[in-house]
Amino acid sequence: MNNEMPFEGYKELIQIPLQQDQGSLDLIKQIFIQLHSSQPNPFGMLLQKLTGKAFSSREAIIHWRHILENKKGMEQKLGRTVGIQIAAMDYFAQQNASQEVLFQTLEKPVETPVSKPEEEWIERVYTPGYHLEKLKEEILRSKRYKHALSAILLDIDEFRRINDLLSHKMGDQVLTVIVKIIKKTIRNVDILSRYSGDRFLLILPNTNKREAMELAERLRNNVHERTKRLEGLSGGVTITLSVGQCNKEDSSNAFLKRLESTLLEGKKKGRNKVYVLS
Repeated sequence: MNNEMPFEGYKELIQIPLQQDQGSLDLIKQIFIQLHSSQPNPFGMLLQKLTGKAFSSREAIIHWRHILENKKGMEQKLGRTVGIQIAAMDYFAQQNASQEVLFQTLEKPVETPVSKPEEEWIERVYTPGYHLEKLKEEILRSKRYKHALSAILLDIDEFRRINDLLSHKMGDQVLTVIVKIIKKTIRNVDILSRYSGDRFLLILPNTNKREAMELAERLRNNVHERTKRLEGLSGGVTITLSVGQCNKEDSSNAFLKRLESTLLEGKKKGRNKVYVLS
């Protein structure tokens, strides 16, 4: 490895952040030396060696950035150097703990009529103010670490007509199916929230505009094809999407307004399409 950068991101995300922690650098070097070959997903492979967890290339880079943040925070708190493997394990332990608390909170019985499972699932996606809170966090993170942040605003075409012609029960079923399709299409690190009645916002960390456009097209196709199986909807449901990459000058509200404006103007031209912020 010497002084060369063996793969893209090595210098920025490993060598420079860990230059004061020779022990962690040596550990990482040994991991790559043992492989004896180049890797298409070096950060994914590194996390697998350090923690036993498997991730795609994009997911691995996002987790790695958070691990570096966690390492720095632990060192400031403890007043000493914390090894990268310890920081990684602590990071994922915190994630697991947060997910358990969230799950317990969501599953806590409430003194209201019991909803159907699919209705509860939709309610979990939509928490008032959640989308704005998470977008603010990710914008700050992207500016701090200078990585790309994109978002998709998704609108279900003619959703009111589905409710009027096929009943509100069918409308609820359509929402449930579409949310499940979205969750299966996006990554674990992507953030999904219900923006309004028939609109959803997807926040995509460490994702540029081209990647977000490709994801939007997959979502559009997946929703149309898979909703054809629903009774009374043999033609399937279509969606219109606006896609954009956050600029360094953008606030969360400004970015959302641009997404919504692009979506509204796009729907005037034609539905079942992906429109991109200029």
